[in-house]
Parts: sequence; structure tokens; C-alpha cells
Amino acid sequence: MDKSLDCESVMQLGPALCGGEHLGRRMVLGPMATGRATILCPFAMLAGMEATLADSERFLTALESGDLVELRRVPKTDLHIHSILGTRIENIESWIHRPLPRPPTRMTSLDDMREYAHQVLYPHILNREGFEFTAASAIQDAIEDGVVRIEISLDIRFMRLYDAVPKGFLDFVARLAQTFSPRIDVRPEIGVSRNRPPVTEIPLAMVCVESGLFCSLDLYGNETAESPESYRSLYAEAHGLKKKVHVGEFGNADLVDRTLDVLRPNEIQHGIAAAASPTTMDRIRNGGTRLNICPTSNVCLGAVGEIGTHPIRTLVDRGIRVSINTDDLTIFGRSASQEYLELYRSGLLTAKELDGIRRDSLPS
Repeated sequence: MDKSLDCESVMQLGPALCGGEHLGRRMVLGPMATGRATILCPFAMLAGMEATLADSERFLTALESGDLVELRRVPKTDLHIHSILGTRIENIESWIHRPLPRPPTRMTSLDDMREYAHQVLYPHILNREGFEFTAASAIQDAIEDGVVRIEISLDIRFMRLYDAVPKGFLDFVARLAQTFSPRIDVRPEIGVSRNRPPVTEIPLAMVCVESGLFCSLDLYGNETAESPESYRSLYAEAHGLKKKVHVGEFGNADLVDRTLDVLRPNEIQHGIAAAASPTTMDRIRNGGTRLNICPTSNVCLGAVGEIGTHPIRTLVDRGIRVSINTDDLTIFGRSASQEYLELYRSGLLTAKELDGIRRDSLPS
């Protein structure tokens, strides 16, 4: 793709990057948005069903035998991943040509993780080159793990790393998605941090919303740093985007309920605190809200004691839709395939339950 694309040309790419969904318009044109309606042949549909059944058989066999190599060959998604910390730490070490201290295997809070990232990682990657490298490397890691769709969060603060604001950032987002097509469906996500003032972040987020390049919006960071009400206008104006919120990782079920009331997200990143409230769980289930859960992250940051006691069991039993994801591969070191395998080995979920979760998260 020509790096000299102007902003108007970049914005025209938006519908193609999100499978034909662009802002308020619902353009059902398929993954490349060719302008022609897609007609499904019955034989093609049958072949698709057979492929799905074969994938399930391979997935079940791989889980039961502990075959990670085969598990990586089965299609899956990663719907909860942050670009700057989304690649393996070994890839960063190769890029900077030096070893790095490993993160603690157990931390007491999100602040511990942020301290490690600021001291060890960000001096090397918190710049334009590092941002672009880690984003591309995270997507390559996902491809090698059998991920067919990745909803990758790109924090709006990285816009400031470019001389041309917002053009440089938006040009890169467009190139990123196109570079890896058709090997993987890259769905760029607007990442907004509660750790920075809404008055400075919301205008930048709206630039991204209006660009048409992004497929979803996510609010993350310290759950209590800002109230959900601070972002009501942003979420109300993010027409045509999937809306996500990090909540219920360290916050309680009451905060999950309040966030549902104010921001009306389609999906919740983590949301595991809902397991403490039958009323909140029923509300999530009845609203069809999916929880994009990252089991290893929850354990490493101290939100959950161990994988075998993860509340995903309670949530699944309540009929809530969930997906299984990596969050920050640089920190936690487990791919999506490894997350599935660890959940199976813990005895928390059966192979068939895990396959059901995998299939439900795949593009329809």
C-alpha cells in the first residue's frame, strides 16, 4: 500500500476493513466490500459445515492428547488483545538485540503490571517504531496460533507518536489491516484509557471513530479512575462500532451493572466479577452480552487465585456467552491455543464446552 495515502483515501478503506460495516451504514458486502452481494451456494454451505465438523474433531483430539501443535492449526479468534503488549517478549528481544528481565509470574494488581511495563518494556517500544513493530508482530503471532480474526486494540495515545496527526497514525492502521489480509481478518479497535483525562482522550477517539478505519471501541485501564458517565457521549456517538468496556476484572458486579446502564456495551472485556451476582449474570445473559475473558491474565494479576477456580465455570453454567483470549501476550506468555489447553487441563471446562466457546467466537 502506498504510504503517501491522504486522509480521504484512508477513510474510504474503512468499510473494507470491517467487512462492510462502516459507521452508521450497514453494508453487508463481505470481507472485501466489493460492491456485489454474496450468494451462498448450497454446496459451498455444505462444504463449510463439513470443514467446521472436521475442525471440531481436530480441536477435541488435540485438547485430549495435549497436542499444542495440532491445536494451533484449528481456527480460533482473539477478541481481547492490546497491540503494544500483544507479541511474545522473545520477539521484542530479537528486535532490540538484547535480553529483557521477565515479568513476575504473580502480581497483586494492574499497577504492578504497569510498573513492569514502564521500567522494562516501554523504554524500548514506546515510540513510533516500537508501536508499529509490536502491532505487526502481535498479528503474526496470532496467525501462527491459528487465529483467523483478531480485534486488536490500538491506543489513541499512539497518535501522538507521529509528526502528522492524525494522518500518520491512520495511515498505519490502514496499512496494518491490509498487509495481513487475507491471512487473517484484522479488526482495528480504538483503545481509550481511563488513566488519562477524558477531556483530552475523547476528541482523539472521535477522530478515530470518524475515520471509518476502526471496527470497535474499548475503554480500559483502572476501572475506578473515571466514571462510566464520563464516556457516555463518546459511546453514544460511536455509531456502527462494536462497543466494549473493560469492567469487572477488579471492580465489582455493581460497577458492571452501572456500566451496562450508562455505556450499553455489546461486549465486556473480562467481566468476571459478574459471577458474584446472579442478577448481574442474568442481565448479561438475557442481553446477549459476551464476556471476552483472559484466564491467565486474571490469575497473574491476582483477580483469580488459580485457573482451576476461575469464575468462567460459573458464567458458562449461567448461560453467558464467553470467548477466550490473550490480553497481553508479552506479559502473560500464553497464546489463545495455550489458554484453551490450560483450561482443559485444569478440569474447569470439558473439551466439548471449550469447542463450543471456540465456535461461538468465530466469524459467522
